Amino acid sequence: MDVKPKYLLLDGLKASIALKVDSAFIESLPFIFSHWPYEIVQETPRDPFATIELRDNGRYYLISPFIDNKDSYRDCVNGICAIVAELAWQRLREEPSLLCVHGAAADFDGRLVVFPATRKAGKSTLSVAMAAAGIRIYTDDFLPISVEEDGVIRGISSGVSPRLRLPLPEQIGATAVDYMARRQLISNKQYTYVKPLETECASYGESLPLGSIVFLERQDGAQAELAEISTAKALKTLIYQNFSRAGNAGDILAMLEFVALNLPVHLLRYDHAEPAIAVLKAHFAKWDTTLPHYFPRAPLSNETENGLKPFKRYTDVSVGQFEHAEGVKVVSTDGQRFLTGRSGQSIHYLNEGAALVWQILSEPTSTEEAIEILRAAFPEQERQQIEEDVLRCFKDFGKNGLLSKLESTSRPVAEVNELSAH
Repeated sequence: MDVKPKYLLLDGLKASIALKVDSAFIESLPFIFSHWPYEIVQETPRDPFATIELRDNGRYYLISPFIDNKDSYRDCVNGICAIVAELAWQRLREEPSLLCVHGAAADFDGRLVVFPATRKAGKSTLSVAMAAAGIRIYTDDFLPISVEEDGVIRGISSGVSPRLRLPLPEQIGATAVDYMARRQLISNKQYTYVKPLETECASYGESLPLGSIVFLERQDGAQAELAEISTAKALKTLIYQNFSRAGNAGDILAMLEFVALNLPVHLLRYDHAEPAIAVLKAHFAKWDTTLPHYFPRAPLSNETENGLKPFKRYTDVSVGQFEHAEGVKVVSTDGQRFLTGRSGQSIHYLNEGAALVWQILSEPTSTEEAIEILRAAFPEQERQQIEEDVLRCFKDFGKNGLLSKLESTSRPVAEVNELSAH
């Protein structure tokens, strides 16, 4: 399909999207960007960060320097789904101070209740059911988060219509089914987008303070209830559902730790959406607590005005003594530890075994010394297993810049890893 591209300009973004598509694609946009103002123009000074084009084989291709492969999609709904995902990343590229959490959010009495994504927990189903129940939704997929000058943490509306997987689960409830029958929809075999009315969904850029974090756990036959959840589990889930990468990992970890410790955190067990919403409405009818105020951390000791001081990565940990590298931020809660790599890009979760090895490394220690310490502490464990676990931890710590050899430094790796020992 050889046509001159048009350009999709969305409010709030500096970059555009080049469109080489048919009329069906253009006509689908209002259903999906229902609360995100946009325009389509023939020419623009905004450089495109991506191109979507319909080729002669009938498939839509999304092309971007930020995408390794040229992904293709069989219809316009799937193609726009892919664009929505890339728009979340583009917002972070243009505003690196933002965090972005994969999850849903809705307005309860002037504060946002955030529902981080967990597999098959029904965040989008619940979002549509909440809209049907008169609760104003902010997103069902990704929530940018900012810290204001006064320290209040606010969630920002995406302005994108909620998307449901098909077939619809019966748990969505009769109220939501009736609601959808009275709203505009666009669907394919996989998804349906529900276009909310103006009062039912916040517009792009609208924001509210974060009020609570609610993790979803849908179980067949479960009675809807709010239960406790450990701070460590909450923090771990928030870390994995955060997809900000431009910011410093120490800043990200510090803010997520603050959220997990200072906002009410709950687990919502439920089966059907309507009883779950009744529980949420009753619990969040009003807020009895004042808003917490978060202020950024002081710079880490390995940071300079131009970034992080260079350091070395260790691949051979078999010889010499090692200790904690300077500038690694450590968060410990409920007996579990999280670390930031010295690259400023990575966050690591330590399971129980890795946490023990990390504790030993608070003083200069060789692998042999660590093995002997753990053998003495756990005489019932086989030596071979302890050796394997210690070596694995030392290697993981070393390659991720978390260790330093005496009189030396280490270098970064920019991935989120789970450091493991058994």
